[in-house]
Amino acid sequence: MAAIKLLNLFALVSVALVVLSAGPVSVNAMVVGGDGLYGARHVPDHDAVAKRRRDTSSTSTGPPTSTPTPAATPADLGVSTSPAPAPTTTSSSAAPSSTPSSGGSTTSGSKKWGLAWPNGDASYLSNFALPNVGYLYTWSPYLPSGLSELGIEGIPMLWGYDQVTDFQNLVVEGYANYVLGMNEPNEPSQSNMSPSDGASLWQQYINPLQNKGYKLISPACTNDQAGLDWYQQFFAACSGCHFDAIAFHAYTNDAQSVIDYATTLHNTYNLPVWITEFADQNYSGTGGQADMNAVWSFASTIVNFVDNTDWLEVAFPFGKANSSPSHCILTSLSKGVDANNALLASNGYPTSLGYTYFG
Repeated sequence: MAAIKLLNLFALVSVALVVLSAGPVSVNAMVVGGDGLYGARHVPDHDAVAKRRRDTSSTSTGPPTSTPTPAATPADLGVSTSPAPAPTTTSSSAAPSSTPSSGGSTTSGSKKWGLAWPNGDASYLSNFALPNVGYLYTWSPYLPSGLSELGIEGIPMLWGYDQVTDFQNLVVEGYANYVLGMNEPNEPSQSNMSPSDGASLWQQYINPLQNKGYKLISPACTNDQAGLDWYQQFFAACSGCHFDAIAFHAYTNDAQSVIDYATTLHNTYNLPVWITEFADQNYSGTGGQADMNAVWSFASTIVNFVDNTDWLEVAFPFGKANSSPSHCILTSLSKGVDANNALLASNGYPTSLGYTYFG
């Protein structure tokens, strides 16, 4: 009997040692609120993402072999303060084989500025319903409640493969008037897909929405040669696809390079242009960040360009929060663009720079 007890004690001690040696079990950082909007407890270091982009050549992955998981937040998905160098000399691009809009602006009114907003139904959203603000997106199919009362158009996005199920369930006739395509598909740390896979995703899930009252805004690549190359191959592969505007992201200290890149896209594809992320941000790894005087100069140049260019329809500035609230306009990243780009003040209202853009 004593021998049996000794053996049992030995077995229990062995199990305990195995459990302790295994360490803590990792858990998904995503949390889902009762309103269907997603929040994240952990956010990747944005500077680390930038370094990976400088050190890693673009690769593409095909569609997943398993059923897509529910949509994650921008933070969970690595969405973006996306580092992108200033555009290099561009190569000529073939005109798209797809169908552009029948002509004219896809937007109405004079509200040419938008909020990229993952903060759900934050009480301070109403503080940003300013005279120039006409649009809002969340890097997902989900939209905050009460947007119509604020006079803001909500725009769902199909960020990438991970969001297909939620996108199909939510983005139906009458849900919204616009839809955004994939987020930086040319970047390994973002939606990361080949142009041909992007074309397939567009044809299956986005293109049919033109018949349900939606204006279709292209995938948004980064403002570099890799982005231009991806667009060229995507449009060539997307036979019979419809587009109402082309979108891109820009991170640079050179405001003129943003204007030049937008002009290249407009002239190449004969489409209106949306800038769905931008900031006065240096991700090159050398040279430092812009001081506040330079940020003001950058903003002035961009505002003048957006407000006085008919084919530049909408622009979404990217900015960091100042202190508390901890969330930022455009992202809930605690690290990201330089603090001089802050758009959300600690009192829940726009900063002076925010008012410059939003009115």
